[in-house]
Formats: sequence, C-alpha cells, structure tokens
Amino acid sequence: MNIYGNPADKKWFVGRYKATGKKLNMGKSCVRLKTLDDLPIDLIGEAIARTPVDSYIQIYETAKGIN
Repeated sequence: MNIYGNPADKKWFVGRYKATGKKLNMGKSCVRLKTLDDLPIDLIGEAIARTPVDSYIQIYETAKGIN
C-alpha cells in the first residue's frame, strides 16, 4: 500500500528497481517474481522502511474509511 498509494514512493521504487538490473513486473499492488533470486531484498527492505508505522496506519485507516 505504501508504494502504490503514494506516487512519489512509486516513482522512487520503480527507479531503484530498474537500477538493480532486474526486470520489474508490477501490478497495482504487487510485485511479481518468478524466482526468489529475482527478489531485490535490500530494496524491499528500504521500501518498507520508508513509511513509518504511524503514517502507514493513518493511510490504512483513511483508505478503509475508519478516520
């Protein structure tokens, strides 16, 4: 949610993924991989760490209509 819900984060992720030299196969809310070797684990960790927990909860609650 933190990547497809934020255009700036999506742009960052796509650029960083391309820099790995691996082919990006991305849906609206998923990254598709054929093998585990295709997974740029460091990049995935960076992407997760970019969104603080409090911000993620706020985004989630807004999307669900909880706020």
